[in-house]
Amino acid sequence: MKDLTSLKTYIIDSEDPHEVDDAISLEIKEGDIKKLWIHISNPCRLFLQDSNIDLDAKRRNSSLYLTDQYTAMLPLEIVQEANLSQNKISKTISASIEFNEDGSINHYEIIEAIIKPKYQLTYEDANEIIDLEPKEEIELVEIKNLLEKSIEYRKKQGAIIFESPNSKVKLNKDKILITKVEKTLAQIIIAEAMILMGYVTSLFLNKNNLAVAYRVQKINCNPHEILNKYRDSQIKYILLKQYMGRSYITIKPNNHESLGLKMYVQCTSPLRRYLDLIIQRQVYNKLNNFELISKNSMTQIIEYSKKRQLENNNIYKNDRFKYLSLFFNNENKPFYKIIFVKWINHKRNIALVFFPEHSLEILITLFVSIEIYSNKIYNVKYNINDNNLLEFIY
Repeated sequence: MKDLTSLKTYIIDSEDPHEVDDAISLEIKEGDIKKLWIHISNPCRLFLQDSNIDLDAKRRNSSLYLTDQYTAMLPLEIVQEANLSQNKISKTISASIEFNEDGSINHYEIIEAIIKPKYQLTYEDANEIIDLEPKEEIELVEIKNLLEKSIEYRKKQGAIIFESPNSKVKLNKDKILITKVEKTLAQIIIAEAMILMGYVTSLFLNKNNLAVAYRVQKINCNPHEILNKYRDSQIKYILLKQYMGRSYITIKPNNHESLGLKMYVQCTSPLRRYLDLIIQRQVYNKLNNFELISKNSMTQIIEYSKKRQLENNNIYKNDRFKYLSLFFNNENKPFYKIIFVKWINHKRNIALVFFPEHSLEILITLFVSIEIYSNKIYNVKYNINDNNLLEFIY
């Protein structure tokens, strides 16, 4: 286990996260060689596979972040012990990455480490530091520069960077809000660090011929042609997603084309996603010469996880519908602006639409004659109903 407590390590996250499982550092070696460190909390060292804790986590499959409720995948005492925190000494699975000048990876290593984060920043705090570039925090600025080069390299390998904002439904003092969530530079670079961690972890597992849940994705279209065709549309990235193939999980490594990577695993959220935890356990077992998870067992875990995730997705869907219904019921505006994306079931008037004001992409019941992919904005009225979809009329 390598002692990395002397490195200036940064935790960068949302304002009040329940699970804090990643951090980043920069190490500068002789000859001005810059080494990026990505640290992931290591909860699997705290309990055994197939223990009661593990089986409960497997059954839950993921933590649930609902509008007014949080349910942890792991027991709160495990989360508390494994969470990374400012000035707290923590044991992690860490990857070091050295880059070539073009942003590609020259060398990587995955090890167990001990870290002691110096800073615990919000994305807003990190953005301010990145903007001001103070000499005292040159490490964070250098990390930003390295990760921006990595993004550009992945773009050259075919990666697609979705640049549209998302939406979030919030409950604030009994008032329901739908807020636009813009991607800031700090969020973009942390996302890139997590993608790189998934990539080098997949390389490590594949090199050692270990069973793993790879995430594979084919694009199945010419994305630049589509983005150019709809370049003036607010929904160009939503339209692109309709043409692209969905990602899927398999034990066979293959390209993740929209990330521009030859293989990829999700492994950076072991506190809140069971497959991430299992992948980390496979790495942890290999590093410690413990018994490894077989391909047969990994296949069974993947199939079980898919079923459980469908159930969790239904919970999210019902929660989202409940609070969006309350939002539209309470707001009672004369009309809303929407952009039509596509019919899901024309006979039943079920459509995928986009609300530009809220950057909200949802399925609704829609009664209107549509000019498909026209980028036309329709003014529609919300209609209170007892269906399981929001209903709007022209």
